[in-house]
Amino acid sequence: MGRSPEALLRRLSVRQRMMAIIALLLLPLAVLSAVSMMVLNEQEMAFRDSVEESVHGLLPLTTLEHYLQQALVDELLAESHDSVPDFAGLTQSVDNSFSSILLGTDGKDVPKQVIDDAQKAWVQARPSIRRLVEHVHAQHVSGAAASASTRAELERAIQDVSNARASLSGVLKARYEHAAAQRTRQLHWLMWSWLVTLAAAGVLIVIFLRSLLRPLQALTQAARHIEEGQSGVRVDVDGRDELAVLAECFNRMTANWETTQSHLQTEVIKDPLTGVLNRRGILSRLDAELDLHRLRQQPLSVLAMDLDRFKFINDHYGHSTGDRALTWVATTMRGLLREHDHLGRHGGDEFIAVLPNTSHAVALEIAARISQLVREGAAREAAYPEITIGVATAPEDGDLAASLLEAADARLYTQKKHRHTGSPASATSPPTQ
Repeated sequence: MGRSPEALLRRLSVRQRMMAIIALLLLPLAVLSAVSMMVLNEQEMAFRDSVEESVHGLLPLTTLEHYLQQALVDELLAESHDSVPDFAGLTQSVDNSFSSILLGTDGKDVPKQVIDDAQKAWVQARPSIRRLVEHVHAQHVSGAAASASTRAELERAIQDVSNARASLSGVLKARYEHAAAQRTRQLHWLMWSWLVTLAAAGVLIVIFLRSLLRPLQALTQAARHIEEGQSGVRVDVDGRDELAVLAECFNRMTANWETTQSHLQTEVIKDPLTGVLNRRGILSRLDAELDLHRLRQQPLSVLAMDLDRFKFINDHYGHSTGDRALTWVATTMRGLLREHDHLGRHGGDEFIAVLPNTSHAVALEIAARISQLVREGAAREAAYPEITIGVATAPEDGDLAASLLEAADARLYTQKKHRHTGSPASATSPPTQ
């Protein structure tokens, strides 16, 4: 499966990504700007040449026509006592204009028929102008008056020159329209090139920003989940950039935080010496099990246990021996309790066991086995204590933690009292109604 552009970008560092995006943006824009300047300059020069061509091509014909019309009005050019206009020079300028048009025509910008018609009109007008020039020169030298034939020749020459000027105007107009259409196509091409370039730049910028923002959003969301107390929060690490390194560090920090939090929670609810639940932990479990008891209507029993001769062991054998005795008793009781039972140290030498879904009779059996096993250990080892156990069961003894513990303690101390007086133990007696 191919990688997405964003995933490929994430393989680069943020610095490399920024340099690449700048290069990918600036290089096409610089090239396109240079091309645009060249095209616009070329169009400006082409427009200037078009104007000059129009001026140089039409001005001689227009001037020639003007002089001929002026001569017709004056009837005889020689009588005006003015110098004879340079008809020959104007004729040569028109010839040069047609030559330049023919040389600069590639057959695409102006139809050949239009050029042929303009050139034909000029070829037809040129002999009339040449004869008129010769005739005017002769009259100017001899001082002869203008004749009717001269006026007719003038009118014919004016008409021919006008036709040639109109034809040449058509040629120049066609060339200008072709050049204008070409300039319009170039401008359209430039406009679309800019649009495509800017669109590609926009796509690159969006991909670049997504490659930065999506990891930051993932980190922000993960941080919020941790703030809300969720566990197991991790950020997907994809790439080799600084954000991927940051995500890896974030994941390691989160894992370390969760481990530390777990240890702290364990220390809060567990007794560090015996490894069983401490006072807070066992009372919390009792409350939770009572909630389930009320919901499921199943019996729940509590064992209140107190070690006998523990003070004597501490005083005569030392506190380290007393700690070993506590650890031994806790280990012994855990071995006898079931997996779903809860055991906790309620005080110095006091323990509580919470037995879910356990009737009073079953709880008494479990208490008897614990008492017997601890008593056998104490018989073998003088530094081990014996144990006294009181049993209470919900709902017979109540369905609150305080009432159950109070009932279990009452039976525990009753049993201690009977043991000192030699009476039968009361731990096995049925619960009070």
